[in-house]
Amino acid sequence: MTLTASIPGTQKTSQSRKLLSKMASNWSRRAKVVQAKKQNFENNSELVFDSARDEFRIDLLPFKDHPAFLEAPPEMQKQILSCGWIAYNEKTVDIESKVISPACSHIIYQEVPGSDDGIGREIASDTLVDEAYHILLVMQACRITREKRGLESLKLPSFNLVKQMTLEKAKYSERWQKILVQIVTATVSEVFISDYLNLLAKDTNIQPMNRLIVDTHRQDEMAHHSIFINLAKCIYSELSPQQQEFFADILPKAVRWFANSELEVWQTMLEYLGFSKTREVIADCAVTDEVNLSRIDYSAVVLLAKELGVLDSQKGIDSFARQGLLK
Repeated sequence: MTLTASIPGTQKTSQSRKLLSKMASNWSRRAKVVQAKKQNFENNSELVFDSARDEFRIDLLPFKDHPAFLEAPPEMQKQILSCGWIAYNEKTVDIESKVISPACSHIIYQEVPGSDDGIGREIASDTLVDEAYHILLVMQACRITREKRGLESLKLPSFNLVKQMTLEKAKYSERWQKILVQIVTATVSEVFISDYLNLLAKDTNIQPMNRLIVDTHRQDEMAHHSIFINLAKCIYSELSPQQQEFFADILPKAVRWFANSELEVWQTMLEYLGFSKTREVIADCAVTDEVNLSRIDYSAVVLLAKELGVLDSQKGIDSFARQGLLK
């Protein structure tokens, strides 16, 4: 079975196509990769590294309230926050390069119905350019922090979101199933990442350079949020009933993948720093915070499911309930 159009577009789909067309035509005015050419970042005082500032927010650590962390010396806490910034950036690279970019490529190569017209392919191409710029931006941020904090040799394991998406794709033999897993994971990632970026972009207490970099990234991701929501509506309306059911089953799974606390990554970083109570902290977090849905706002995904009609069927309701997304 291939991904083929079988259901006529609805009025909502038509509106989504109009919005995507407008966003594609506005890309040259909106995209930070274009605007960057007009700005002289070299002389921006906010890009000067301030060694007295922390790199990351404490409330984004999975063990922020753990006594072992709170009792750690200030210098160790500062190094842990630096590691948090590095992990955040490297996870961003993973999402952009292994989740979003392949999804855009499927659209560009007309492998996804509902997005295989000129507008869909153009906006996917624009998004690829954005993501390449974001990767460059966050890799530079990582390099500077590693050099300034003496963390050059820190190597991180695979992140859960990409790992789980890859494992899920491996379960299925049909190409259309693998493509939909990719598309759904990309959609969920773009829905969540802009909310996550908001926390750092507005925090004046963290490293000024970090805040500016995140805010630059955030401005593009606000557009990507809308792009992928509307692409999902266009795509879903053109899927067969079997494919829609599959889409509905994967959608809440991807939310849980994104909500994972990445404890394996944190264990690697804490051990690298020589944090003496690493095992205790990670074990305690694994009991209470391995997948913490309360730390993310998944209401936009539930709203998307409602707008798609996923929650109009018992199977759709069951798929969201199984993952703990419906109360």
